[in-house]
Amino acid sequence: MKHKRLAAVVLAAALLLTGCGGAAAPAAPAGSGAAAQSSADTVVQTAQKDRITEQFTLEKTVRDEYGITQKLTVHVPQLVCDSPDAAYINEELAAMYAADFRQYEDSPDAELQQDEWCPQTYINWDAYWYGDCVSLVVFRYDGGSDPGYSRGWCFDFATDQQVSVAEMLQRMGLDPDAVQQQVLRQAMQVFDREMAQGAYYEGLRSGGNLASMRMNTLENNQLDDLCLLLPEPDRLVLRGGCSSTAGWGWRQLDVEIPLQAADPQPQTVLTDTYGSASVQLEGTQGTITLRRTPETAAWDADYGIRLEQDRTYPILGIYNEYIDLCIGELGASFHPVVYLLTKDGVVEYVDVLRCLIFGSALVCQDPIYIANQGVALERSGSEVNLRREDGSVLELAPLTAEWNVQEIPSEAVGAFNDMSDDQFDWMDVESNGSVQMGVQDNSVFYHGYADYLGVVPEGMVLGVWTNETADGAPGVTFVAAMKYDLYNEILTLTMLDGQNPFAEGKTQLQLIRCPDT
Repeated sequence: MKHKRLAAVVLAAALLLTGCGGAAAPAAPAGSGAAAQSSADTVVQTAQKDRITEQFTLEKTVRDEYGITQKLTVHVPQLVCDSPDAAYINEELAAMYAADFRQYEDSPDAELQQDEWCPQTYINWDAYWYGDCVSLVVFRYDGGSDPGYSRGWCFDFATDQQVSVAEMLQRMGLDPDAVQQQVLRQAMQVFDREMAQGAYYEGLRSGGNLASMRMNTLENNQLDDLCLLLPEPDRLVLRGGCSSTAGWGWRQLDVEIPLQAADPQPQTVLTDTYGSASVQLEGTQGTITLRRTPETAAWDADYGIRLEQDRTYPILGIYNEYIDLCIGELGASFHPVVYLLTKDGVVEYVDVLRCLIFGSALVCQDPIYIANQGVALERSGSEVNLRREDGSVLELAPLTAEWNVQEIPSEAVGAFNDMSDDQFDWMDVESNGSVQMGVQDNSVFYHGYADYLGVVPEGMVLGVWTNETADGAPGVTFVAAMKYDLYNEILTLTMLDGQNPFAEGKTQLQLIRCPDT
């Protein structure tokens, strides 16, 4: 960072003459003294200030036609550059933050009556520089108990183009994919911790709202939705958030990312084996291995699950840091369930047999928030218990069976049409899990059910199983992640495992929600 900030005086001054473009500022000569650094910083800061001004400023208390007063503190920035990308950002800033308040520019400054309450709107901005690149972050607060919220834009004055957060991270020598995983994991940990501590889950789980909140936390922490902050030359912060039951339903979250790679630390490896199943968890990577034995071979006759040979499956949907794991059974037959204990004392689980019914994707279910304050997992016979901080013991099998019973999240419920490739396919999903599909240009009809399995970045995971058709064609099973775009009313379906009944060989397709659902 330092070599980006200590620019040469001549080149920095040249930037003032060349408009919004210019080359990136080079490092100061080695061994330059404090005075030289201060002089270079002064010129660069001047250049940076000239590159961003305010397009709209309003600070006054106004009274509308209904006699309601409001205190307005509005500062909207603009990029001093005539490139198309800069113009687009400036127009977006104007539409989002200035348009609603221009009507008050000529209004008189209202005087408040004694003890009169006055709501306020506060909008302001910060600019964080990395060489010729700026991260522009605008903060808005609309008063009351709801928190403010931020949005960000990144722009490179050397190329006159908007850049993504991922591109900014690459310029800083960071791996965007690794940073993305770090942000998602921390956001989910904060969300799960709040839910477990607040006991908010009681009214949210049965109707699928809990799944929607966890999905929103993943969806709205994608890199391009984050604000990039450099509060100090050697500190990088990415600002996102997580779903909340308080206020307007969103909690701001800052995730600090080290700019310099720390010495690699040895990863704790957690393992357990029970019957024909074993699990291994190392850092963020978890796998479950099933061996072909008489007890797993019995699945073929009982559930239609054929395990031809020993097989290892990755665990999808794990976001926490874990301190213990244990395998137990659910029910009378060999029904393995892998329990994971987070560092916050909350239990997560993978119901192996339930997932295998729909294919080969083993997904970690939403955490059992009831099973919290845990310090260790213990197997008692064929089942697993949670030992808690107060010394009490909690049986997990009944809670697992209860947690498995959830309605399909509302975003995935409804009638959806696939109009691609000049054919008409459709899917109808009800909250109780009932599923109907018309595929192959509406010539083949399937009836079956769907089960909610958990969330991954691609969407809420549903396992779908259908009966054979009326014409005797075999049914289909598949696991798909579903993400709904409320604004465009489009459901993106990403296949995770199994046969795609809509378009063979395709891993992703978009379905349009019918207007009357």
